[in-house]
Amino acid sequence: MRLTTVFHNRPTLRTLFYVLTDGLIVTFWHIRRSIHTFAWRLKGSAHVLDAGTGMGQYVHYLSLRHPNWNIYAVDRNPDEIFACNEYFHRKHYERVLFRTENVAEMQRNEVYDLILAVNVIEYIEEDVQAVANMYAALKPGGQLLLSVQSDKNFPLQPNLSNKLTSNQEVVHRYNNFDLKKLLRDGGFKRCKAHYSYGYSGRLSTFLGISVPNQLLRRNDNYLYLLPLYFLFMYPVIIVLNTIDAYIGHSEGAEVVAVATKSREGI
Repeated sequence: MRLTTVFHNRPTLRTLFYVLTDGLIVTFWHIRRSIHTFAWRLKGSAHVLDAGTGMGQYVHYLSLRHPNWNIYAVDRNPDEIFACNEYFHRKHYERVLFRTENVAEMQRNEVYDLILAVNVIEYIEEDVQAVANMYAALKPGGQLLLSVQSDKNFPLQPNLSNKLTSNQEVVHRYNNFDLKKLLRDGGFKRCKAHYSYGYSGRLSTFLGISVPNQLLRRNDNYLYLLPLYFLFMYPVIIVLNTIDAYIGHSEGAEVVAVATKSREGI
C-alpha cells in the first residue's frame, strides 16, 4: 500500500497528514520561514500560485495561516488535483482552486504576488522555460520560493512527493551556484540560495517518511502501528528538523532559494 492510497478518500487521515507534514518535512521549515518574512512585508492579501502542488500540503498551510490569500494550485497529475479539489471543497476553503496544468506551458502575466515551486523544476525537462514562465506570472516585486534536489550524491533524497508516489524520475539536479544562475538567467535580480537536508534532515526524512512507507509496502496492517510509531518518533524528528533549519550547511540533499522580481519588471 502507498501512503497516497491511505490518504485519498479519507478526509480525517488527510487532515492528519497535513498536520504531520508541517512538522515532519524539513523543506516545510525552510519555506515557512520565507513565507513568514514575505507575509510580514506584504501586510495584506495576496494572490499565490502553488506550482506542482502534489497533495496540497502547502495550500493547506497557507489557507490556515492566511485565510485572506487567494491560492491557485496546479499539478500535472490529474488524480492529485481531483483529490485536492474534493478535500478542500468538502472543507469549504473558498479561496482555493486546483487545476491540472504544466508549469512549463503556463502563460500568465503579472498575476501573482508569491509563487511556491517546491520540488518541481528538477522534474521538468524545460526548466529554463518553467522559470521564465513563473517570472512572467509574478507581479513586479513578487517573490518566488522554491526548492530542488541538489547534485550531491546522497543515498537518501528528501522529495516528499517522490517518496509517496515513486513515479517520477529527476531530470535535473542543482548546486547552490547553478540554481542562482538559473534564476538570474530567468530575469530575477535578487536571488538567495542555501543548502538544506544536512545529516540531521536526511535522518529525519528516513525516520519520518522512508520507514513508514517501507512498512506499508510490506504489509497493510502496519498502518495501525504507525500512530504508536509517530508517538515516539515525532519529538525526535522535530529536534532534527530544528537543527537542520537553523544551522547552516556547506552541502545538503536539497537547495532552497528565494528570488524576487524587480519592481521595474526588468
